[in-house]
Amino acid sequence: MSKLRVAVLAASIDQLRNWELKLLNDILMDNQLDLCAVVLTGPFTAPAAPLFSRLLYNLDKRVFARQPAYPAKHVLSRLRTRPLVNLRNGDDLSSLNLDVVVRLAAEPLSNELLKSVRFGEWTFNFTETQSPTFDWTGFWEVKEKAALTITAVNIRQASESVSKTLATAAYNTKFSAALNGAFVEEKSVILMMRELRRLADTRELKPQRHEPLKAKTTLPGMFDATAYMFRLAGNVLGKIMIQARSRLGLDARSWRVHIGNGSVENFVPGQTTELKLAEGMWAADPFLFRWNNEDYIFFECFPNNRQNAWISVAKLADNKVELLGTCLRTSYHLSYPFIFNDGGDIFMIPETHQTNRVEVWRCTQFPLRWELYATTLEGQSPADTIMFRTDGQWWLLTSLSDHYAYMDHCSELYAFAVDGPALRSVVPHKRNPVIIGSDVARNAGRVHVVGDRLLRPSQCNSNGTYGYGLNIQEITKIDSNEYAESAVRLVRPDFMSGIVGCHHIDILGDRFVIDLCKAR
Repeated sequence: MSKLRVAVLAASIDQLRNWELKLLNDILMDNQLDLCAVVLTGPFTAPAAPLFSRLLYNLDKRVFARQPAYPAKHVLSRLRTRPLVNLRNGDDLSSLNLDVVVRLAAEPLSNELLKSVRFGEWTFNFTETQSPTFDWTGFWEVKEKAALTITAVNIRQASESVSKTLATAAYNTKFSAALNGAFVEEKSVILMMRELRRLADTRELKPQRHEPLKAKTTLPGMFDATAYMFRLAGNVLGKIMIQARSRLGLDARSWRVHIGNGSVENFVPGQTTELKLAEGMWAADPFLFRWNNEDYIFFECFPNNRQNAWISVAKLADNKVELLGTCLRTSYHLSYPFIFNDGGDIFMIPETHQTNRVEVWRCTQFPLRWELYATTLEGQSPADTIMFRTDGQWWLLTSLSDHYAYMDHCSELYAFAVDGPALRSVVPHKRNPVIIGSDVARNAGRVHVVGDRLLRPSQCNSNGTYGYGLNIQEITKIDSNEYAESAVRLVRPDFMSGIVGCHHIDILGDRFVIDLCKAR
């Protein structure tokens, strides 16, 4: 199939923001897409923001959202080899045979010009929250304490009277408006790229909703900026207090593992008992494993915020534990000890994103001795990796951080068809990332097979908190062409006094373990 013919619509290519440069670079580098033209038009016009709002935004940006300049030279040099169409000079699009026009912060195409673009004009819902002097993307969500900041790819076609929403994603709202906006803008590039690749493969549009999802475009006034300034000061003070207590050994929060009775479908997190796993240290990311008719619990052992964690193991009997010791410790951080067996071999895939690869360890003497068995995704940054087999096919699910300025492992889930624990064959899913959104993407335990259902626990990172809540998602379709999930359940940290987060669960038989974050 021929490449998808894409043009970019901008007011100028000499003053592009980091996220715009990253988007253009990703399009240029993708072998399914042909960035075949640069279309120039007038800038998107917005009312002038009050001076105080602009000053506050610039200060916020300098302190909390400072980014290294994107290496623009090679992007711009390639852009300048493409045909330049200047609509302000009356140039026409009809001869370009365009499939998609991606609109940046510029005036939209006229309906007449839109007729010559097969799949319409694509833009982000935050495009109209930007002007040459002020970018208030993400401002209202921080000011109004929104749990999530939602972005969307909206499309406009000549054959339709209103725009539609092609795809959406939700991101954990940050403490700073400038940081929140910059983060969402960079992450939105991944959403746009996935949808462009999907269209290149299928040549079919499947809108998520038949009306546009719009960001709040109201320009922040003096009163709004003042209210936000006090909100930001409170947010910063809270973070300073948490860090100060941590440095004094008085951690404001700590993770603990609880155990209870129930299945993945009906567990009651409030009816649990704390397991005394690691005195004086955090315990998190518990996985249960049965071997030779005995039950074990593997977990992350975390001394404090200044040391790397390791993996420990305990024997479990009648909801009481016998600590057996450290089973895996390295010079880098380890967590999320996903343990499973394939026949008579026992494997573990701990979280090892500091090594920029997935590591599979094989047990040589259960449960304390392990050897490195296989690696994959070298040079990438994977986190919280799991594997499972369905219909004879092994799948690996992991969170990768595809970033320039903001490393993040919470917002995208990637799927790979693999041959098994040896990882000799690793084939990316053509819809990667198969899930986008910090409220649902990152794994929170193993996939559980219940009859013919595949139930995947995932983290709900929202309300400005990592590990805020826990989802149970049902994988309704997974094959080489498609991946789909639906929500089954959301557990918020409101079931027990003093709990501010819960982000992992595992089930074995009629027992489950869950980690809870407690505020002190």
